[in-house]
Amino acid sequence: MSYRLILLDVQLKPLGSEAEASKEAYVVLSLRGQRIAGRYVAAPGQDLLAAIAAATLDAVQQALPVAVELDLRNAIRLSPQFLDSPLVVVIADLYYGKTHFELTGACQCEDATIQRGIAQAALDATNRLVSFIFSEQDE
Repeated sequence: MSYRLILLDVQLKPLGSEAEASKEAYVVLSLRGQRIAGRYVAAPGQDLLAAIAAATLDAVQQALPVAVELDLRNAIRLSPQFLDSPLVVVIADLYYGKTHFELTGACQCEDATIQRGIAQAALDATNRLVSFIFSEQDE
């Protein structure tokens, strides 16, 4: 049986009315019809791509049937010369039992969809292990 998390929605919501107010990253994933929401509150001035990646990792962690720890290491936007649009990359650490995995995911996207692209890159980093963890549970 195949288990993959699917990205449904990405939002950045201001917390307060000030221009420099904190923002909440809100990401909704789907797993076999079930909706899972992840959240992360970004401090004023914090990188919003990292906040969206962290919210995505929060949702992934909630979706799993076992306890894991997912830590965002980096979320970056690159503009390689050989691509016509930006490349976003997410690097995360996953601790599962006594095992540590270094995960990397990427997504090429237009500037207009960069928020969705960073969430997709976080899923690209995690979905192979999500599938593996669920398949272990099915045995």
